Parts: sequence; C-alpha cells; structure tokens
Amino acid sequence: MAVSKYNYDIPYKCRGQNAESLFTLCTRVVALNIVSHLVVAQSLPGNVKNVLVTLLGRRGLLTGPVLRSLIHVDLKSLDLTGSKVRDSTVRILQSLTKLSSLLIPGNEVSTLGLVQLFPYLPHLEELDLSNSKVDDEVLISLTNSCPKLRVIILRKCPSFTDRGFKFLATELYNILVLDVGYTKVTDDGLAALSRGPSRHKLKELNIDGCQQLTSSCGSHLDAFPSISELSFNNCPLLLANEWFLSFSCDKMKTKLKNISFTIE
Repeated sequence: MAVSKYNYDIPYKCRGQNAESLFTLCTRVVALNIVSHLVVAQSLPGNVKNVLVTLLGRRGLLTGPVLRSLIHVDLKSLDLTGSKVRDSTVRILQSLTKLSSLLIPGNEVSTLGLVQLFPYLPHLEELDLSNSKVDDEVLISLTNSCPKLRVIILRKCPSFTDRGFKFLATELYNILVLDVGYTKVTDDGLAALSRGPSRHKLKELNIDGCQQLTSSCGSHLDAFPSISELSFNNCPLLLANEWFLSFSCDKMKTKLKNISFTIE
C-alpha cells in the first residue's frame, strides 16, 4: 500500500528530552489507521492491543468492528466513554472474563443487554453506568454477578430506585466509592446502605440531586466511619440546621476531607 494512504498525525513535540518512545509513536500511527487494517490488528500482541484500546477509547473510536479486532482474554480495563455502546457492543465484551474496570457512561445498552453481560465479569471492581436508562434489574444482576465491586458510578440513572439500591447496599462487601446522584434513592435506601456490609469501608458517597432524600437521612452517616468525601448538592428536602445536627458522630466529621452541598 502506498505510504501516502497512511495517516501520520503525530505531534511535533516528539523531539527533545520529552520525546515519546518509538513504541508509543508507532502504536499511535497504528491507531490512526486501524479501521483499514482490522484483520492485521487481530494478530497483534496483547500489550500492543491494550495501548490501542486506550488510545482509541480516548477518541471515542472503539466501534464494534474495531473492538472485536482488539479485545483479548487478558484485557483488564476498558473505557468506552464517548463511544456508542449498544447491545451488540456488550455482546462482544462477554469474552472479557478478567475485566476489572468497565466505563460505559451515556450508553444505549438495554437492561437485558447488561443483565446478560455481568455474569461474564466476575472480577469487575469498577463500573461507570452514569447517564444510562437501565433500571433496578441491572443492580440486582450486578450484585449477584460481580461481588468484587469497589467503585460504582450510577449518576443520572433516573430509573434506579430503592428496590435495586437496597439489594446492592446489603449484598456487596467492598464498596469504596458510590455515586448515586440524581437517582430515585430515598432515606430508606441510605438506611439500608448504613446497615450493609460495606459500611465500614465506604470512603466516598455522592447523593447529589436525590430529590426524595430528607434531612433525617443524615443520622445514617454515623455508620460510615471511613467516609472522607461527601457530596449532597441540589437536594431540596435537606434543611441546613437539621442536617448538620444529625451528624452525631464527631469522629466522622473530623475525617471528612471534602464536603460539597447546597441548601435552598
């Protein structure tokens, strides 16, 4: 194939002390021309595929055909932010049984698509489903299939309610970071989390925009002795004085490194 048909969009800064390695430069060229060489891409070694997945993921270019040519059984991290993820895409991911991190915010995957995917991901530790339209059945399947979850981002998933959240809150043992901002979680859901097996490990909790939370839910925070970051912006039913008076655990207050809130 003629050289002129290749894309060599490489930054000029590749010279001098901060020059990128030859490996980095070569994989970038491959990434820029991957669509024309999918068959060749399938035979690349795993470490090269990992780099290509990262580069293409950042550009939102991990389409179904590209993803199919680059995934391999040892892949442990996949960021599909900016890519159009549908049910046909997640079916490709069923072979990634060693995956520990999956970021698919703003996806177009159905509830059924995710429910069918999670049983293939027993080692999953980090999941971002923010801005998705999936419902409580996803949380139930996730809890049953992925017991190692440590980071769970469910922000702006308006169909998630206490039904699914209580299941997650009472069955998972290793949650460190939990973002349920702008969902339908209520005081009862937070109470379930405060009694759940992850209550001593939880470090970051985001409940922004949870319209049904009231100031009484603050009493449940005593159960999270390790929490260091808390955010509850745009929660209209939280009243300033009642909320802070409910913080009865002084030790917990001293551990908070970052607290973000707005009270109207």
